[in-house]
Amino acid sequence: MASSDDSDHPSGLGYADALAELEAILDDLEDDNIDIDVLAGKVERASLLIRLCRDRIASARTQVDRIVADLEQLGNGTDPPTLL
Repeated sequence: MASSDDSDHPSGLGYADALAELEAILDDLEDDNIDIDVLAGKVERASLLIRLCRDRIASARTQVDRIVADLEQLGNGTDPPTLL
């Protein structure tokens, strides 16, 4: 069984799951009756999820840029660098 620290840290979540959780948190935050203690925890969790999503987007952008550069090199008749 995972420790509470493991389940609280979103690093194991995929982008789609993190985004879905963010949307659920947003729905909760729009509720005028949310407890202030719960609010603080949800905002903190949202911050972690936003950071994870941004990191995943940056990583995907880097991969896409690398692939495009490799394809451009192929179009120029040069050998692309190895991806390993």
